[in-house]
Amino acid sequence: MRTWPCMVLAALAADAVSLSLEDEFLADEMALDSPFQLESELPVVLTASRLRQARADVPASVTVIEAEQIEAWGVRTIPELMRFVPGMFLGHGDNENNASVTYHAGNPNLTRRMQVLVDGRSVIRPGIAAVVWDDLAVAMEDIQRVEVTRGPNSAIYGANAFLGVINIITRHPADSTGTRLRYRVGNQTVRDAFASTAGVSGLSSYRISANFQGDDGYDGSALRNGGDQLRDSKRHGFVNGYYHRQLAPWMQLNAQASLKRGHTDIRRNGDEEWSEPLDQDTDQQYLWGKLQLEHSMDHTSHLQAYWHRNERLVGSPVCVPTITFDPGLFGLYQTNPDWVNTILSGNEQLLGLLLGGADAEQISSLTGVTVSDAEVAEAIGVLARAVNPAEPESFANLSEVSCGDIDWNMVEQRYDLEWQDTFVWSDTVRTVGGINFRRDQADSDTYFNGYVKNDTYRAFGNLEWRFFDAWLMNLGGTYESEEANDSVFSPRAAVNWLLSPQHSVRFVASQAVRSPDLLEQEPEYALEASNLSENYLGLDKATFFMNQTPDSRDLDHEKITSWELGYYGNFASIGLELDVKLFRNFQTELISDPINLQTISVRSDTKMRVQGADLQAIWRFSPRDMLWLSAAYVDANVTPGGSAAGLSEKDLQSLQKVELRSSARDSVVASWIHKGDSWRLALSHFWHDAYGDEFKQNRRYRRMEANVNKYWQIGRYRPYVGAFYHRIIDNSPLIYIEQRYNTKHLYHLQLGLDF
Repeated sequence: MRTWPCMVLAALAADAVSLSLEDEFLADEMALDSPFQLESELPVVLTASRLRQARADVPASVTVIEAEQIEAWGVRTIPELMRFVPGMFLGHGDNENNASVTYHAGNPNLTRRMQVLVDGRSVIRPGIAAVVWDDLAVAMEDIQRVEVTRGPNSAIYGANAFLGVINIITRHPADSTGTRLRYRVGNQTVRDAFASTAGVSGLSSYRISANFQGDDGYDGSALRNGGDQLRDSKRHGFVNGYYHRQLAPWMQLNAQASLKRGHTDIRRNGDEEWSEPLDQDTDQQYLWGKLQLEHSMDHTSHLQAYWHRNERLVGSPVCVPTITFDPGLFGLYQTNPDWVNTILSGNEQLLGLLLGGADAEQISSLTGVTVSDAEVAEAIGVLARAVNPAEPESFANLSEVSCGDIDWNMVEQRYDLEWQDTFVWSDTVRTVGGINFRRDQADSDTYFNGYVKNDTYRAFGNLEWRFFDAWLMNLGGTYESEEANDSVFSPRAAVNWLLSPQHSVRFVASQAVRSPDLLEQEPEYALEASNLSENYLGLDKATFFMNQTPDSRDLDHEKITSWELGYYGNFASIGLELDVKLFRNFQTELISDPINLQTISVRSDTKMRVQGADLQAIWRFSPRDMLWLSAAYVDANVTPGGSAAGLSEKDLQSLQKVELRSSARDSVVASWIHKGDSWRLALSHFWHDAYGDEFKQNRRYRRMEANVNKYWQIGRYRPYVGAFYHRIIDNSPLIYIEQRYNTKHLYHLQLGLDF
């Protein structure tokens, strides 16, 4: 690990410690009545421990992005917003045509090692545990704040809060009354629209929002002067509602519902090159309710329940050799996939020996593949059906191709019920605890041969104990019992030394897990083609020979052990808020193999060591100006597991790329926001050095953005106009070579009206 990040960050922390003494005796409006009493004037967060805590008390590194900053930056999506978080990197998976977000290092195709919440509701898919960002039925205009816990938090949120938690908190209906209209248009066929109306009636308030987003995605690597060669456009829209009711002075009800539909073009389906490009149509609904109870000033609780349904319709035509639909190959592939691949290689000497009655020993000697007499007999039967009786020595039917229709349809559902109780025991002790039940289920003929489910029972808790005036301890843990995986316990221990009410040094030690999802752990993956063209097997419907079964999997939880040393300081006298973090973690039993039909063996045996430093600084150097600075240094090393034995250097590098391809060794994001009387300007610069340097590519990823907003007040109407510009400085693609635009200039204009 480099020493300069540690030295620089340590120096910053040392200066901050000395300056904190000057801030300890600020004016009364910025001070606390008691050194350790939580007041609303101090910056607070809710996500890290499920307790409302002052920033200096939080047992984690946290980045908070407010609605004002979201509007100033002009971003269209949550992944774009995450670029402003230190150590967060943006990727894109072609297999789903979906953005991905990783923290420090991870798979560039899927967001699967972070928990993502919207008002406490997990948006991770039930069947394939990943976040599809286009599926989020939340508009950027409805977001109040986003809290990002940077570091493992399974101790509070359970499995999948492996590297962190992104908690999206939407506006309360009473805080967004009136009507808001927005329309955005730009190059890359960007077309977005948003409409919302909210009101208050007695003890009730409501909000109804509708949103549509569409664009044509990337252009590809071949074109430089116009045109778009990739099928990666998308169109998604939703309507959601939020209802709040004050049932009693001590009881309130919040409820949400949403309907969403979308269409996504997917240019390829994993490594199945024989499949045509896919169209994916989605239809989603969710219901969410939360009953909050305030029993006393010291005792609160809530009961939360939600249901989520996600239906994906994905289909395409396929044309493959007819022999690959032979039922004999399906069972043979389960017992000896190498033997099936050898049969289909077309080796005429092998085919001749088989039809000539060769035994297993002769076949093994020729091919180098160990086979049994029964497997040889099964192969002879398959070949006998493929021989054209009119030309018994020509193997003419082996070249026959059959065409049909296949699908990857899936219906996923989640039922979640949670009870949480928070209690203040004394001036020095607070606790939060609860229980949770979750059922994840999926129904797909292709992925699971029908219906599968996974029930999870969870108990969680966190103790906050101020054991000395300037020392605070947080002890948390979650125990989970799953139907599809082993039971696990995820602990966290953190100690904060408060130099003053707004300055602290923290040490955090934690362990977290990620559970293998239903497709990873319990697949019954097979492709059935219907409406087949005429073929020598005489089949109208048949199953492709490649398949995967639950018997082929015995995966462990992915595990991480993490240590963090950090400093938080709020220098109110100069308007500076600073968070510094040094970290070191070890990840084991990672699942790095791709999940597709070609992957015969999927194992949880990859290891990764990640260490480095994060810096987050927010400097409000004048009443109208703010500087946002985030930086990270990431030193990551991947060790493939036992499944990599005997692989070539190229194959080993390929395994490492899965975990490191989206990471940058050094990254800095700087943004200046200026707020005028009726306008706002934001200028941002993104700089990633040694992007993919693990593989000696020495890439840089540099971008510049500018966004300006202008408002007018005309009676009860407030018209709005905004302009956004994105300048691509380097030619490097985002992750893969095709993820490029044919222009260096991306822009869009936005019109709006509030009344």
